[in-house]
Amino acid sequence: MTLSALAEQAGVAKSTVSLIERGQGNPSIDTLWALAEALGVPFSSLFHDDPPTEDLTIVRAADAEAVAVDRAGLETEGFVGRHLLTRTGGDLIEVYSLEVDAGAVRRAAAHVSGLFEHLIITAGTVEISTDAFCETVSTGDMISFRADRPHTYRVIDGPVRFVSMHEYPKTGA
Repeated sequence: MTLSALAEQAGVAKSTVSLIERGQGNPSIDTLWALAEALGVPFSSLFHDDPPTEDLTIVRAADAEAVAVDRAGLETEGFVGRHLLTRTGGDLIEVYSLEVDAGAVRRAAAHVSGLFEHLIITAGTVEISTDAFCETVSTGDMISFRADRPHTYRVIDGPVRFVSMHEYPKTGA
């Protein structure tokens, strides 16, 4: 795929893609999601190679690499995403540890068609909404929803910490 075609399909400027390709860009989380979708790859594949094939994987909280960080002055303030796991042996799943600061609102773009997001809240209270629902979930709660439409996380009592599992649609037998 050409740089121009990727930029057009992702809906971002060609200069943005060029800077990223040269390692000089500082793209937003939404730009990276759009590029991953345009390339037809999981978001985490932009940061990691295939996962190890060992029988046991442990990711210590202190070692989980931050792959998405938006702090003050950026597009979304108060959001940190840490990649925990990608498995490709069966149906594709990705697992992230997410932190959202008190008072923050995170507006996420639609993910690939058919993707489900499963959240387990480990601290705080957050309102999750799409054009189809608006639900408040707190520590210990779990929510699953189609994330192939824009969705919003609004911290009610925070900071909020949660585990997010992305379940990709089956691509064929």
